[in-house]
Amino acid sequence: KLTVMLNIFRLEFLIVLRSGSHVGLAFSFFLFFMLLFALSSLGNTTLLSGLGLTAVWLSLLMSILLTLNKIIHEDFKSGVLDYLLISDVPIEITLFCKTLVHWVSVVIPLLIITPLVLFTFQISSDNVMKVVFILLLGSPSLSFVGMMISCLTLLNRSSLLLTTITIPFYFPTLLLGIFCCASTNNNLIALEYLLLYANTLFTIVISRYISAYAIKLNYS
Repeated sequence: KLTVMLNIFRLEFLIVLRSGSHVGLAFSFFLFFMLLFALSSLGNTTLLSGLGLTAVWLSLLMSILLTLNKIIHEDFKSGVLDYLLISDVPIEITLFCKTLVHWVSVVIPLLIITPLVLFTFQISSDNVMKVVFILLLGSPSLSFVGMMISCLTLLNRSSLLLTTITIPFYFPTLLLGIFCCASTNNNLIALEYLLLYANTLFTIVISRYISAYAIKLNYS
């Protein structure tokens, strides 16, 4: 299984490197939404610093939702998912690898530029590193929830309905993430941080099974 997963990782990374459009799209939306939040503060420094933590989580969510949904729906339209269903490799493993590759290729680059963006929100350097660390631990949950939602809505072409349906599923991660970022407790094994870790781990574990079931349901 390890060899199979490594081969899938390599193949998915090659696909991402050849297209590159998803990474560019994620960067564009991430910076666009952060700019909107910055402009909404109307130059108020206090309001600007307060918006920073919420802005980075919501901007990251929108970038993930847009790119991941595009990837899985393109695979559905091109017939790639048909092949995955009949291949010898369990589709659960393939979906796990695809989601992980998406997180590494799209989310990690966004996290690299996040410190520079947060500095513009008047957030101190100590807090910036803490926020990036929490984003690193919490963001995989956003990608894996996004994969589940994309698979559940394969036959739905209404983007408005899709957004409405998906928002509540992200609430636990968003609320825990924003709360941990705003917390003055720097003990990373405190209750709020442990809840965020558990939420991410739980999502990673169940995501591939729900996603695979959703794809099979759409084909039944």
